[in-house]
Amino acid sequence: MELTKFCPRCGEETERLYGNKKKLCPDCYPDVNTLIEIPDTVELDICSICGRMRKQGVWIEEYTLEEQLAAKFEEFSEPGIELELQYWEENERMFVRVHAFKDEMKAEYDTEIKINQEQCKTCSQFHGGFYKVKMQLRGEKNLNKISNQVVDKAAEVTNEGRKNFLANVEKMEHGYDFYFSTEKIAGEILRMLKNRYDTEVKRSYELIGEDDGQRVYRNVISVRVE
Repeated sequence: MELTKFCPRCGEETERLYGNKKKLCPDCYPDVNTLIEIPDTVELDICSICGRMRKQGVWIEEYTLEEQLAAKFEEFSEPGIELELQYWEENERMFVRVHAFKDEMKAEYDTEIKINQEQCKTCSQFHGGFYKVKMQLRGEKNLNKISNQVVDKAAEVTNEGRKNFLANVEKMEHGYDFYFSTEKIAGEILRMLKNRYDTEVKRSYELIGEDDGQRVYRNVISVRVE
């Protein structure tokens, strides 16, 4: 014989009571207990240049506000609890209402959103002219055409990974100098040139300073197109 359950708070009959010491029905439990901890203010760190957001110290490819809020509130999620979000603006401030669901229980929590705008490391390096590899293009062929091919290929590689970029191009008396952010993008460009042209490649290194007492060198690649 199954005993009928009654909520000690509201007196209503229920199929299940929730809690440890003081068990309550699905309607009363969220009134006196939190289903999920949501702070009064939630901060979003957004890059002012590329629009990506930082989540737990890592810049991720989320650009719309809906995607960014969903990614941020995942940090507050707990097993067995589903979240739905609504957001609105009021007096130039932004708020989110979190609808939390667990079994038969549901609750709502309001929080304010504060957006912090800064530059991510990649954008800061890009706009600061940062580079790790200098590639010197020389030769007797049409270097203007080859330079355009290098720029197009660099854009293609950057689209695949934002940290790989062409920081600058300088037209020199006998060719072009390209400045790349990583060894990866420089390697992609070099492979393209080798596949299309007869090339002579030489490598050297420039001392650019010290980091924690260790000497730091920059890679210099000289490419002569025959």
